[in-house]
Amino acid sequence: MAVNGEAGSVDTKADHGDFADFYHRELDPQVRRAALLLGSSDLANDVVHDAFVAVYRRWDRLDKPGPYLHMTVLNGCRGVHRQRARQRRFLPRLVDGAPSPSVDEHLDDLLAALPFNQRAAIVLRFYGGLTTEEIAQELGCAAGSVGPWINRALATLRKALP
Repeated sequence: MAVNGEAGSVDTKADHGDFADFYHRELDPQVRRAALLLGSSDLANDVVHDAFVAVYRRWDRLDKPGPYLHMTVLNGCRGVHRQRARQRRFLPRLVDGAPSPSVDEHLDDLLAALPFNQRAAIVLRFYGGLTTEEIAQELGCAAGSVGPWINRALATLRKALP
């Protein structure tokens, strides 16, 4: 059973009424979640709005639009993360004369460098408060994969942080 942004609320279309209500209820939590996954509120807004367009196009055929929206946002974030990884691999960074990054920028860079599944597991656990089983369902993986992803991500962050 899929759970909406609020703990314990079952997400069915009958609960949503019309699309406008669904949009207004889901927009802020989805943007916050995507911003944590991407490290950018601008990119998060783009991904979430693209996901809402996808939901709107299928609105009449969706019995449970909440889980569909969650997965569409997560997949959009995954796509942006892949694009960033390609950019980091192929585009040289210009560091001459650049100011040293702040702590927040440094943490954002460290999070961005994590593999997507590790970053997603961290965000879903510590921001979303999801259980291992719920994270596995969101990411479409075995529950046994979630713990190692979280442990590897935390180990990487511990090594890199001063």
